[in-house]
Amino acid sequence: MYIAFLIVLGGLGLGLLAVGWRRGRSVLAALGALALLASFTLPGLWSFWAEWLWYDALGQGGRFWTQLRWEAIALLGGALGAALPVALLVRRTPAPRPLVVRLVPLVAALGGAALGAGAWQTLALAYHGGASGVTEPVFGRDASFYLFRLPLYDRLYGGLVWTVACGLFATLWSYFRMRPDGSFVPRREFASPLEQERARLPVLLAAAFAGLVLAWGAWLERYELLYSEHGVLTGPGWTDVHVRAPAYAIGAVLIALLTALPLVSSLRRIGALRRGEAVAEPEVGSLSWAATSWVAVGLVWLTGLWGVPQLVQWLVVVPREISYEKPYLADHIRFTREAFGLARANVQPFDASPRLDRATLERYRPLLDEVRLWDWRALLEVYDQFQELRLYYDFHDVDIDRYRFGGRYRQVMVSARELDITHLPARNRTFINRRFKYTHGYGITLAGVSEVTPEGLPHLLVSDIPPRAEAPELAVRRPEIYYGERTVEPVVVASREPEFDYPHGSDNVYTRYTGRGGVAFSNFWRRVVFGWKFDGTPLLLSSYLEPTSRMMWRRTVRERVAALAPFLTLDTDPYVVLAEGRLYWVIDAYTTSSHYPYSAPFRARETIPLSDGETISDRPLEHLDGANYVRNAVKAVVDAYEGTVQLYVFDPADPVIAAWQRVFPGLFRPADAMPAALRAHVRYPHELLLCQGLMAARYHMTDPEVFYNQEDLWVRATENYAGSVVPVEPYYVMWQRPGRREPEMAVILPFTPKGRQVLVGWIAGLCDGPDYGKLLTYLMPKDRTVLGPQQVESKIDQDGDLRRVLTLWESSGSEVIRGNVLAIPLGRTLLYVEPIFLRARTAAYPELRLVVVMHGERLGWGRRLEQALEHLLGGAPPPEPVARTGPPPTPSVPAPQPVAATRTAGPVAASAVHALAAEANAAFERYLALQAERRFTEAAEQLERLEHALRRLLETTTPAQQQR
Repeated sequence: MYIAFLIVLGGLGLGLLAVGWRRGRSVLAALGALALLASFTLPGLWSFWAEWLWYDALGQGGRFWTQLRWEAIALLGGALGAALPVALLVRRTPAPRPLVVRLVPLVAALGGAALGAGAWQTLALAYHGGASGVTEPVFGRDASFYLFRLPLYDRLYGGLVWTVACGLFATLWSYFRMRPDGSFVPRREFASPLEQERARLPVLLAAAFAGLVLAWGAWLERYELLYSEHGVLTGPGWTDVHVRAPAYAIGAVLIALLTALPLVSSLRRIGALRRGEAVAEPEVGSLSWAATSWVAVGLVWLTGLWGVPQLVQWLVVVPREISYEKPYLADHIRFTREAFGLARANVQPFDASPRLDRATLERYRPLLDEVRLWDWRALLEVYDQFQELRLYYDFHDVDIDRYRFGGRYRQVMVSARELDITHLPARNRTFINRRFKYTHGYGITLAGVSEVTPEGLPHLLVSDIPPRAEAPELAVRRPEIYYGERTVEPVVVASREPEFDYPHGSDNVYTRYTGRGGVAFSNFWRRVVFGWKFDGTPLLLSSYLEPTSRMMWRRTVRERVAALAPFLTLDTDPYVVLAEGRLYWVIDAYTTSSHYPYSAPFRARETIPLSDGETISDRPLEHLDGANYVRNAVKAVVDAYEGTVQLYVFDPADPVIAAWQRVFPGLFRPADAMPAALRAHVRYPHELLLCQGLMAARYHMTDPEVFYNQEDLWVRATENYAGSVVPVEPYYVMWQRPGRREPEMAVILPFTPKGRQVLVGWIAGLCDGPDYGKLLTYLMPKDRTVLGPQQVESKIDQDGDLRRVLTLWESSGSEVIRGNVLAIPLGRTLLYVEPIFLRARTAAYPELRLVVVMHGERLGWGRRLEQALEHLLGGAPPPEPVARTGPPPTPSVPAPQPVAATRTAGPVAASAVHALAAEANAAFERYLALQAERRFTEAAEQLERLEHALRRLLETTTPAQQQR
């Protein structure tokens, strides 16, 4: 209907304009013009209004207008800056001017506007950017010049090149015409030499302007040397500093002079002709001389700015490269480490003590109780199987966090139960269901990282719908998730249509939204706007809408934060947090730049050589590719119910975020303003640690000679997962640093030397308290070998007894899944832990069946970590695990436990035994059917019936053997 309305409005306006024009009725013509204009502008105005309403609902209306103002300045500045010089040149061209020439200023304006439209961030940063306090050693400029002003100069240079091209085209086209033989001659005959000289003056002006632009570009190229890459060095080397930089300066002056000489000569010639003096031909001001000067410019560029520096590099520097480049390598290493935060790392030796005894294990018992046995990928499959509960719910991923409850500091794995409307059958994805009924997810599932039921499933601390919490500190009082990672669909809440809240048995519970998220339908005009933006006529004419109804869109966490702060690079993994009964999303945001001086860019390409000569390749962190400066300056918090967004600055010393705070004064809040309940869940980002780790693989070498020879390169350690060798991802652990009494959470990434599998070091980012944000680097001793994760995998494969068990499982059709190999620091020693999961042939989820531990050359394994540690210390080998053949209970329901056999007073009636057996069999068959239909709550009830029947059967039958 909207399109039809706009077509009718445009046709009506066109008709009124034509009638009014023919009959000379100006009022009618004006009304027609307004209607025609409205038919073109109303869609843009509706979209603009909707955008403003969205920002205003978040309390950021001022931020919306600030960005709009900067966009307007950049766009208009680009258009006018390109059009005005060209227009002035065109006005000086001789008449009559061809139509093409008269249109050139308009074309220049359009191109300038296009170039300026995307430059508002660069312009705002250049205006508000402050000093960084870091001075580069070549030109003595503060790093802020490169971060803020040089990017603007580069954009201005691009705009000036466009302007020059338009100006040259206009002046040359107006002066010359092409003859049939392909030669160019002046477009008209001139009555006098003075008239001819004036006619070609615009061409010489444009050429001189082009020369000045090129000269400025050559001058800027001096500063661009600080990003040049050659060999192992990023930034200027000896040849750049002593030859290229002076050559660019000299070249800039020569280019300006050579291109200005024809113009100066022409002006002198015009003056002489005005005075009636005779001027001989040819003269320096001729166009042929201008062409000659441009040939000279090309020769200067080729010889002085390319040829001479290349010869000096080959003949002087290369034969003694390390001697010449050593101080520049030192600067490059120092600035790269500063740009990625590696200079802040506290580097310490790690003894990797070969001693591990019971006293050590007992001393670190709180840490061992929090060893993460659940691989997040395996746990996600379990959550999907047992806690989705309905087909329209979805667990996107599993996040690792820590909570204080029950008097302990516990590491947990949590996932949000979001609603994904695409999981509904196509016939059920109606307009009403998509917009009004299925509006939100519900609750979380939370498990301890180390707790395992006898059936090999996680012990759930928060589960089910409505959420059931094992501890009062984990109670979820506001479980609805209107904003999340998968909440893509726009919805209308607080309407006349009840919203589906959660399932309850075979019935559904409905609710009505009572928050302030979204934008209210407070009047008819907003209904028009939202109808245009989303569903058209169905939403506009819907009878479910009320003035208090609210339109929610941009509901994903990343989308909301990106709309408010498009200048930040967002982490790809938001994580859900339970704080004071409410659910929040926390996402890390980075300030990045590719203009930090002397710093190497991060490359999202990684090749890891293996010991067998093979290599594995990875492309990690592609959203950071090309950045040579990264800071985790901001933590964004999104309320899962209200949708409010708060941006907290955690690195106020970062000059980039300081500049953005000046651009948008009301957008950011200091880190101290974050509520304590949320602050307790701030983490060192694993993506930041991975970025820093991949850079540290080279830039831990601070000695220029060692760095030049690349003789101590690191690579990420590798491990086995699902039959493949993969790089180790950063992982969160509970850790007690040497000399500390309290455990804390940290994120760790281990490294091995390139081409070898021994552990050479690891880096850790601290997450807790006043030490949050600190980076530690631990180096392994060089006088002995410390096994790496892949060598631990090899040792497991070589253990005969363990290999026999795994082979037996695989031969029975089950899938053996090796989990993460975790290196757990215990004081000054290192304990490796690897969980092993088993997925039965008939099951859709893995069970934790074995835990393998390794210290030095000793290996132990068992059903649980305690058994594995006992085996490691020389205890009896654990009983051989047996693969399950029947279905286990759900994680949140206790498993059936065998009851001690007792003798009865007399024989049991066969009918009673048969009845109980039939009841147990029926419950079991019903359980399997409900599991297949993914009706897990009802399946759990049948499981309880099965347990009850089996217990009664054991109580009424006589055991086959006497108890001893």
